[in-house]
Amino acid sequence: MDEAAAPSARAKGFAAPVSPDTLVAFALLVAGAIVFLWYAPASYQIFLALHVLAVIIWVGGDITLTTLGIVFEQKQDGPTLAALGRMGTWIGTRVYTPALFFVLGFGVALVEKSGQPWDQFWIIFGLVGWSLATVIGIGFVGPELGRIDAAAQQFGPESPEVAQRVKRLFTIFRFDTALLMLIVIDMAAKPTF
Repeated sequence: MDEAAAPSARAKGFAAPVSPDTLVAFALLVAGAIVFLWYAPASYQIFLALHVLAVIIWVGGDITLTTLGIVFEQKQDGPTLAALGRMGTWIGTRVYTPALFFVLGFGVALVEKSGQPWDQFWIIFGLVGWSLATVIGIGFVGPELGRIDAAAQQFGPESPEVAQRVKRLFTIFRFDTALLMLIVIDMAAKPTF
């Protein structure tokens, strides 16, 4: 491969080599987390910290993708939307999907550790909301991003086929993001009815 073709080949992938500053930042995060969790007074605080971290990764990522989608949809920027879809597919399977399962696992551990009864509204709402968001994310959003990418490759990113799929995806994605935010509010407020 010649030097001129190398940058364009790298631009298509999202798994470029990790930069040294990223590795150092990650190492500081891991070292800090180990120290903080080592000195946590009880396992409850460890589970809580890991649960909140997983929520930040999952919900924060969802909000970011939704916001970027709204911006580029309003600009009617087909190529950027197609790139956003490819990035969303890549990060969704490698980051958001594992995070959502960590959210559930550490959430269950928190309920068990605290001795909370499972029949409280805020817990039931959280579990039902998590289930619905997971089905939407894994069952629709991920596969639809792949279908959008395939349609963009076949018909072009500005095609009516891609536009229709993107519009449907963003409609569902906006409601999914609203649901995730409601779950966070529910978990923080712990409403009693």
